[in-house]
Amino acid sequence: MKRADSLKPGDIIFCDRIIYKHYGIYVGNGRVIHYATQNGDFGADVRVRETSIKKFAGDGKCMLLPPLKNRAGLKRFSAQETVKRARSRLGEKAYNLIFNNCEHFALWCKYGISKSTQVEQVVATVLALGAVAVVTYIAVESDNEG
Repeated sequence: MKRADSLKPGDIIFCDRIIYKHYGIYVGNGRVIHYATQNGDFGADVRVRETSIKKFAGDGKCMLLPPLKNRAGLKRFSAQETVKRARSRLGEKAYNLIFNNCEHFALWCKYGISKSTQVEQVVATVLALGAVAVVTYIAVESDNEG
């Protein structure tokens, strides 16, 4: 990861927690705004908070999220506007793992979109496994009838 003094306000940063990535908006002076509890990523009282980058990183290794590829209609807010958008949601308690998680929050602040590639990947995997199960069931039932 870039050293905290080389990050720029408005950067989206994330920490790889092995089974998931945790996202936030770097706002300057070694501070990050993200969805979290007082002492971690999950638990009671998850809300949008401003914390130190050290607390955000925990034991994880943090990285800068590269800019999203330019797509038609994709906005990209300035650093100042990204930080303003992050600050506008401080204290928000609308966390939802599927529909409004830390990745949704960070991408909304920077690009105005609410999406989570992590959730999309899990859903795609579950759907693929479900399709395999259905096809397998149909094949087994066809063999049993014949």
